[in-house]
Amino acid sequence: MNPLVDDTQPAVSADAALLWRPMTAADLDAVAEVAKTAHPHPWSRRHYEDSLAAGHWARVLARRPDPRHDPPHWVHAPATPEGDWLLGFLVAMPGVEEGHLLDVTVAPVHQRHGWGGWMLRALADWGRAQGFAQLWLEVRRSNAAARALYARCGWVEAGVRKDYYPDTAQRREDAIVMRLDLRPAPDATATPR
Repeated sequence: MNPLVDDTQPAVSADAALLWRPMTAADLDAVAEVAKTAHPHPWSRRHYEDSLAAGHWARVLARRPDPRHDPPHWVHAPATPEGDWLLGFLVAMPGVEEGHLLDVTVAPVHQRHGWGGWMLRALADWGRAQGFAQLWLEVRRSNAAARALYARCGWVEAGVRKDYYPDTAQRREDAIVMRLDLRPAPDATATPR
């Protein structure tokens, strides 16, 4: 079984300090705090509780502290209940032959280090293990950094949901719908039989 998608045990990467494990109720205070610092319109703690109760695939990416190598500003970074640095997390909803990425967040202090791409690759591995043909997500039209990350990870724009996100009290913002195809493309060089 692929350790990135096995929900029964934390996966430890080649970097033995890195943990990829199921999100638990004990994580929710730290998760909600990170969401508040990372998003202009974050999910509430209740959203994460509801996702856990619904059986969504919710994972936490954490790293064991290493005082010899951790930057000094990490002392103010969010931590898991076990005392590990909370790098990020994601929540995905399984469906029929497809999955839907509901939330992916990297703690602001840990952004721009490749953790978002790491989690998206783990999500794709999970989707393939589930037999999904594709994964879907929505992203704010204005979130150029996230859209670029998704594109680098193979996601393509597939449509627009008008006025999907709250923006201000008087306005809403469009969502760009993106898709990641998980099934291999047919080999264009193969000879038909």
